[in-house]
Amino acid sequence: MATRFPAFSADADWDIPDDGARAPSSDAIVHSFAAEVILRVAAQARRDRTEATAPKIALLSEALLCSDDAAAPDFVRDARLAGMPADTLYYGLVAGAVQQVGNVWARDHVELPAMLRTSHRVWRIMNDLRDVFVRISDRKPGQHAVFAPCPQECHMIGLTMTADDLRRRGWEIELVSSDTHDGLIQEIERRAPISVALGATSPRMTLPLARLVVGLRAHIPGVWVMIGGAITTQEPDLLSMTGADAVANSADEAENLMLAHMADLVERRANRI
Repeated sequence: MATRFPAFSADADWDIPDDGARAPSSDAIVHSFAAEVILRVAAQARRDRTEATAPKIALLSEALLCSDDAAAPDFVRDARLAGMPADTLYYGLVAGAVQQVGNVWARDHVELPAMLRTSHRVWRIMNDLRDVFVRISDRKPGQHAVFAPCPQECHMIGLTMTADDLRRRGWEIELVSSDTHDGLIQEIERRAPISVALGATSPRMTLPLARLVVGLRAHIPGVWVMIGGAITTQEPDLLSMTGADAVANSADEAENLMLAHMADLVERRANRI
């Protein structure tokens, strides 16, 4: 279940709007992603995870900000091997440490390049923990998914037709939408899906899609995210630029990818530790 980190480096080739609107600067894009990772994960911190003690949280916070890229992932791995439950690892230890990092950042005590490096580390840890959440899940993978257009996406016909096609094939597809980034994440989180398909038609939606992938992973650690729509034929680097798990531009391709994901989940359940 290896997952790419969204390619939001300062020199990323993001699409420039063709409607006369001013494109965001590279620094604004970097800040947007770093904030999405740090603040979104920090918001998941829960105080009832007693095994994630304050000293452990502080140590992980320091590791996230230090010069050693391996320090934080190794710290979380050691906690996991020591028997800390997945919920405690993520909602207590990791989210608690990221919350402390966010507080330091909010006081302007961390420069943006360092925060971007830290957000990379948090993303790496999130991806490592995805496998843990999949293995411990008692939910049996079924032919169910949530489909959602990217906020501000005006064209829903293709996504709706794909959802209807898959329903005729026996899939249970929930089609949800929201005009806002946070609203859509809340709508999807409420359904706690195993699989999510996000639709978009224009390359200008690449940045919002990447933020959605980060937000969904923060709220639903084991979620699998696929992107569909006309954007898949216009942006060849969509996977690397968004960090999604898969890209599909037809109902057949979407079904095959989701079936493959289900088969992978079944295998993981059979071999879980």
